[in-house]
Amino acid sequence: MTEKLLVPDIGEFQNVEVIELLVKEGQKINKNDPIVTIESDKSSVEIPSTIEGIIDKIEVKIGDKVSKGDLLLLVS
Repeated sequence: MTEKLLVPDIGEFQNVEVIELLVKEGQKINKNDPIVTIESDKSSVEIPSTIEGIIDKIEVKIGDKVSKGDLLLLVS
């Protein structure tokens, strides 16, 4: 079964830039593993995984802008 890993509620941030991908397709991830680093004008934040499994597809790339609810990964 494929699950979607979405951007969690990261506060007041909207359209923050993805500056680093910390995982690869095919990689096994556990809950709380860091997935991506995002950067606003105020700070950089690592977004952790809320699910565990194998990454099927990474839906963002460096430079993309994300907000709460945007799709990051597909995990099986």
